[in-house]
Amino acid sequence: MNTLEVTWDGALVGRLVETGKQAVSFQYAQEYLSSARPRPISLSLPLQADAFDGDVAKAWFANLLPEGEIRGHVARRLGVSERNEFALLAGIGGDCAGALRILPEHAAGAEAGKLIPLPWDELEATIAATPRPSLLALVMQDRELRLSLAGAQDKLPVHFADGRLSLPSGNRASTHLLKIASGGFPDLVQNELYCLTLARSAGLDVPDAQMAATATPILIVERYDRRIGADGSVQRLHQEDFCQALGLPPDMKYENEGGPSLAAMFEVLARGSRSPLPDKRELLKWVLFNYVIGNADAHAKNVSLLHGGRDDDRGPRLAPFYDLVCTEVYGGLARRQAQKIGGEYRTGSLGGRHWDRFADAIDVNPKYLRTVAAELCERVEAAAAPPARTIGDNGAGGAMLERIADVVGKRIGKLRADLAS
Repeated sequence: MNTLEVTWDGALVGRLVETGKQAVSFQYAQEYLSSARPRPISLSLPLQADAFDGDVAKAWFANLLPEGEIRGHVARRLGVSERNEFALLAGIGGDCAGALRILPEHAAGAEAGKLIPLPWDELEATIAATPRPSLLALVMQDRELRLSLAGAQDKLPVHFADGRLSLPSGNRASTHLLKIASGGFPDLVQNELYCLTLARSAGLDVPDAQMAATATPILIVERYDRRIGADGSVQRLHQEDFCQALGLPPDMKYENEGGPSLAAMFEVLARGSRSPLPDKRELLKWVLFNYVIGNADAHAKNVSLLHGGRDDDRGPRLAPFYDLVCTEVYGGLARRQAQKIGGEYRTGSLGGRHWDRFADAIDVNPKYLRTVAAELCERVEAAAAPPARTIGDNGAGGAMLERIADVVGKRIGKLRADLAS
């Protein structure tokens, strides 16, 4: 049977075994279970000697892989089927979200780590010369890299320091993500930078982000699952998204497709976070903020638990928020929320009673929800115009940002009216 080793900071944690056609099992290594401070890699994969067979193991590791069109590009580059998750992990599991590395047997100790320079002009020329593949597939054309990021959005893990880009190979870790806009969603990177900037002003914990000094709009986002030392060393921090924590595959990230409800996500914090009450407040702010900015694509894979380093056994906390965009400004996208609020998907039909039902479902006093919402609306309203003007002045996308600011203003007005009733 084919086997992949799951390592954390170079130590063997367990083995992922291909047990059949598109079937896998995961088993913690006995030496890891016997070590001084073993920690489970997931709320859904607690420490045990027996192997995890079937759906839970398959779902957890599948969530580390790209989705949709991006997966197809990467699979073709690797010469494997995009449905063969084991083969995809074997090819690109060396630098995933979080701290774990998924590698062929005995590869972890044999890989020499190095950074491959990636000049900005070379990256821009490659992007311009290639008709819409994924950014990850582009840089794989002539380099053997083990880089994987979950999700359907196009992004590339890179090492970024002193304004210079490098591609990590071997055991070297990435520090940032690069994102470029797709043809179907113009000014998407300006959209995301504006929403991240607005979120920070509103008090949400978000990673640092900036536009690259390039003609091609490229967003540089700092990875929150990395810690950079004073000497420039990079430590991987373990994390898992809420689909992984709940043992669900990535194609169940939307509630209407059998995925987690908001109540289920709050329950993850209640049973898994080391600080459940502060984290519940932050997740409540996330729900309110996504409503205010018109983000109908906020789903369970957009929220994660940060477990920290191997020496941190205090338990997970809610991770900083990412992938915050206004979807309402793009035609053809669903207007329904990815998750129900008080039993209602349709944002136009939301009213005060739905917010009260939502508060009850997550065990929060409706008055408390109104207090949090009022504070968030005030801070968002105060910050909405200046970032839009600044980002628009520094590059393309000014008209788009004004449209987003208009969406935000209208949503704040509606939320205030609904919660006053």
